[in-house]
Amino acid sequence: MIYLESVKYLKTIEEKGYHPSHQNSLNLMRVLGEPQENLPVIHITGTNGKGSTLTFLRDILTTANYKVASFMSPHIFEYKETIQNQYGIISDDDFANATNQVEIACNKLVKSNLPHPTIFECLVAIAMIHFHAHDYDFVLVEVGLGGREDATNIFSHPLLTIITSISLDHETWLGHSLVEIASHKAGIIRNSAPVILSPNVSDVVQVISEEVKKVDSTLYLLDEELISYNLLFQSLKCRIFNLHTPFFNYTNLEISMLGTHQIINLSTSLLAIEELKKTYNIPLAAIEVGIKDTKLSCRDDLISVNPLILIDGGHNPAGLSSLKDLIQFSFSDYKVITVLGILRDKAYDSILSTVSSFSDELIMTQPESPRALLLSSVSSTTAIPFTPIKDYKKALLEGLNRTSHSTILVVTGSLYLTCPAKKWLKNHLSIQ
Repeated sequence: MIYLESVKYLKTIEEKGYHPSHQNSLNLMRVLGEPQENLPVIHITGTNGKGSTLTFLRDILTTANYKVASFMSPHIFEYKETIQNQYGIISDDDFANATNQVEIACNKLVKSNLPHPTIFECLVAIAMIHFHAHDYDFVLVEVGLGGREDATNIFSHPLLTIITSISLDHETWLGHSLVEIASHKAGIIRNSAPVILSPNVSDVVQVISEEVKKVDSTLYLLDEELISYNLLFQSLKCRIFNLHTPFFNYTNLEISMLGTHQIINLSTSLLAIEELKKTYNIPLAAIEVGIKDTKLSCRDDLISVNPLILIDGGHNPAGLSSLKDLIQFSFSDYKVITVLGILRDKAYDSILSTVSSFSDELIMTQPESPRALLLSSVSSTTAIPFTPIKDYKKALLEGLNRTSHSTILVVTGSLYLTCPAKKWLKNHLSIQ
């Protein structure tokens, strides 16, 4: 199978729709010979902050000269985006070879009258085959949805479990309360792996603590009130600060990620590093150099200074509240022009309310996704009037036409908008 054939095969699976079952993944792993077993996995779940936490970790461990691979979702342009190593996205040949093995396994399942795995379950399997074949020192795996029933919940003995901030999202699948959602997230906890828990509300902490006790693991809990940082320098490109928690103290750290919430994500990553240092050699220099240039595309992503353009894939109320805090802290002197596109299965009333609260002008468009919220479905009674423009490129052009030296253009609401928007804007403005 060549790469184009692998893409064609996976597209036929994607067209079959979304009917996930945790058992599908277990069946697929069994037929493939359990490639996920004995991988040096750090398993990461949560509602917001998973990607940033994983990326900080990946950059630190790579700087410490370890071979590191990761699985992150969703993919936006290509399926293979989900699987990366220290060199970037894996090769076409590696992806095609793993896909071929998954196709053979899926055919065996169907012949045994078992359901055909979904596209996400297949992508997880492709990643596991690749990881198993390449002898990585660390494999960082981000949960797709929830945890307990997620396709990635296939590891018996991970090295670490990390749980980031938990808030309301995907309520149809995970429940309508933080307790229900936290219970799903807690399902990836194993007795072999210490649990790193980001600051969370007390109900969430209680659920996670009970699961940790149940499986007889160890919990390391970060309390936001006990995390302090002293800002030494700040510009649009970087921040330098001292960071103190009950677990560690660092001085003169420099990061390029924007937003106070990234301090929390960094703290979570550093606590994981402190735990790993009990077994692995991770020098302080690797931490300092590793985090300095950490970037996560389309998350708090300042892609241009003139004009000032901020891209953020915030897609739930908590994520957009963090974006609001960032704008009010770092860009309070600017008029905010926002281009917003939302998926219809999100809490769009709450999202609209939050976005309206930090925007001076609002342009609404539709993400490039069959799940996009149609403009015809949006009430005109938002907190501020909005301009509806269905084509996201025309919406971006309108936003650019409104910019000046005293404005910031913000593009947000979904990665299915922000990723194509970033690509188009960089080409349109010739941004490197």
